[in-house]
Amino acid sequence: MVMKVMRASTKPVLWIVVAAFVGTIIFAWGMEFTSRQTARGIVGEVNGKELRLDDYSFLYQNALAQYQQQNGEVSDEDAQRLRDDVFEQMVSAELMQEVLNKHGITVSNRELAEHLRRFPPREVQTLEIFMTNGQFDYNKYLQAYQNPDPQLWVQIEALMRPRLLQQKLYEYVTSTARVTDAEVRELYDAATERVRVRYILANTTNYRDSVAPVDSSAIVAYYESHQSEFAHGERARLKNVSIAKAPSREDSLEVEREIKTLADRARSGEDFAELARQYSEDGSASAGGSMGWFGKGAMVPAFEAAAFALDSGQVSDPFLSQFGYHIVRCEGRRGIGDSMQVNASHILMRVEPSSGTLSDLRIKAEQFVSDAQSSGFDSAAAHMGLSVANTGWFERDDNARGFATEPAVREFAFSAKIGTISQPMEVGRNILIAMVEGREPAGVAPLADVSSRIRGKLLNESRVARAAAALEPVLAQVKGGAPLVPTGLAMGFAADSTPPFGRFDPVPRFGDDPKLRGAAFALSPANRISPVVTTSMGGAILEYMDKTTPDPQQYAQKRDSIMNAAVDGKVQMVYNNWYTELRQEADVKDFRYQLPEGGY
Repeated sequence: MVMKVMRASTKPVLWIVVAAFVGTIIFAWGMEFTSRQTARGIVGEVNGKELRLDDYSFLYQNALAQYQQQNGEVSDEDAQRLRDDVFEQMVSAELMQEVLNKHGITVSNRELAEHLRRFPPREVQTLEIFMTNGQFDYNKYLQAYQNPDPQLWVQIEALMRPRLLQQKLYEYVTSTARVTDAEVRELYDAATERVRVRYILANTTNYRDSVAPVDSSAIVAYYESHQSEFAHGERARLKNVSIAKAPSREDSLEVEREIKTLADRARSGEDFAELARQYSEDGSASAGGSMGWFGKGAMVPAFEAAAFALDSGQVSDPFLSQFGYHIVRCEGRRGIGDSMQVNASHILMRVEPSSGTLSDLRIKAEQFVSDAQSSGFDSAAAHMGLSVANTGWFERDDNARGFATEPAVREFAFSAKIGTISQPMEVGRNILIAMVEGREPAGVAPLADVSSRIRGKLLNESRVARAAAALEPVLAQVKGGAPLVPTGLAMGFAADSTPPFGRFDPVPRFGDDPKLRGAAFALSPANRISPVVTTSMGGAILEYMDKTTPDPQQYAQKRDSIMNAAVDGKVQMVYNNWYTELRQEADVKDFRYQLPEGGY
């Protein structure tokens, strides 16, 4: 009955700014957006289903407004991150809806009503109408629930239904997550067990010149017997130019004029701390620009020179550092000579590109695209004084370098025809224009492309083998009763000991080396010396020093809390792995690169 009353009116209630909750909006309404008749284009596809440009723009503007409300000014990097986040949330919403539809997961009106009765939404708990003496009053909430105002509760229903859908989906995916007693004990042991060892090391650096060059036939043999190692998916290669979104000379002069005005105001008697709170563009603004006491060498040279040249109460002339324009006020001085310290406050005004400068740079980028299309990419770059870079070959999902890590750039690389020149794409603090220089289907990299890598690998393996072999005489003597470290030192090898380390800790000097850790934890008072262990550093022989063993009584006391933490971790891992696989298998296309300024 209560749900019927809730839906009796659809008149919006403005107290809930639902648009602020971008993730919830997408999940709740994302499937309905695609039916708009006013759509002007698409920004992508998910398994063939279009992501509409007007939906993307709407969600981005709401995300931007929320970010501005919480954080103030939005940098270009922040704005781009928000755009990418919104696009990825739209993708996620489509994928989630497919799963919900496939498995028939829904939230009934009865479920929603019961959930709302028992668990008031966190946004509702802050409303004045449900407060008593500044605290949320559940009785007031329950009274409103039993006698609902449709204008209020229709919004609450719209807010909570998608959240319950998300919760149901999460529970469905993670229902198989289990943690055994053996796993809990293993986690406890790994967290508490520590071992300490001595070792001698034969470092590969001592065998660089004593290893024979790698024969070409060995390279060919390795290549032919390790084809899977050189297999690659579809890959692409881009050439590109970038135009830095750097401030112009006029931008710098404008900031210099503004900070000169602030210096004049401070010298004429205005409160420096208040000016800093209003105008300074760094973290010290909230503290009135205070930098506290500092000595020489603590600040960048320009700042130090200005601060130490002032007497107490004086305000410096504006000066420029790598951070922007500053003025400094000396609050006090103490000490003499090298122990001299200054207590200073400052105002920082950063030099950023103005909207006019950014507009000029975008026009320059568009002109480059036009010139490149008519006279060629390299020719246009040379004419405009731009450097041409190349990404090298990269796969869609590998750790590509530089700009190729950007989703829109990758989509362009694998979607556009070879020779296509992109529209300008804003990537961080640069405007990027790329051209697809080549693309290859999945296959095996040719020998010529990987021979140097194979040569290096075989050389290193030979050095490690030589280093390990050099330790065998030491091991033989130690097995005969000789002490490890003195014997190793006498034969010219390095020796050292480790601090206590756990089963998953990096080992000083050796780093994250599972083979060495395993050899160390296999040692005991009855088995004190390891065989020769090959590591990335060379060969090593380990000697047991001591081990901290888990305490059974402490385990019994902590078992339940470890179990709870382990279950939470495994549930999250199961869900993350599930979604990662779902996302990787999805056919996702990002068309934002086709739109002016990357569709942003």
